[in-house]
Amino acid sequence: MKKSIIIVILLAVLTIQSAKAQQSNYIHVSVDAGLVANTSRDKKFGLGGTLGWLTQDNLLWGNPNAYFSLSVKAFNNPYGEGKLFSSINNDADDAFNYIMPLVGYRITRNGISDGFFVEPRMGAVFGANSYAGFVFSPLAGYALRQFDFAIYCDMGFGSKESAILKKSFFTPGISIAYNIGLN
Repeated sequence: MKKSIIIVILLAVLTIQSAKAQQSNYIHVSVDAGLVANTSRDKKFGLGGTLGWLTQDNLLWGNPNAYFSLSVKAFNNPYGEGKLFSSINNDADDAFNYIMPLVGYRITRNGISDGFFVEPRMGAVFGANSYAGFVFSPLAGYALRQFDFAIYCDMGFGSKESAILKKSFFTPGISIAYNIGLN
């Protein structure tokens, strides 16, 4: 009987904490610019974007200035005769395209709207020519009135060569984002 009471109390606390975690949700939309630094092809400017969801962490650490993130990032880095937009998912071998589903944990000083933040993210990467691998993509920057101004570095590690003729890639860049409040 005492075990069941303890379990009911524990479940109630977790449910209340989980409900609190849903009070601060944001849709994160960004434009990302950079270039693949270690390519065996010519280095051209690349462009992409990220669509994500941020939710306040009241469950694990109970910190109102920390957020879990789930996002999907797409990036296109043309080379050779490739153009920034026409090289996206075409039949010509003229760009390194990749998409990354990511999970992260954002740590801020003053919540989502103002101040410095860091967000280590990791996930999987899928690219042209059946390229797949693990990716680590840290993000750091400054938030000002729901806008994020950040630097990032996508670091992908695969088991076969990608379109840049390497098994791994490193894409440093800048990101400008807007966080749309849902509550």
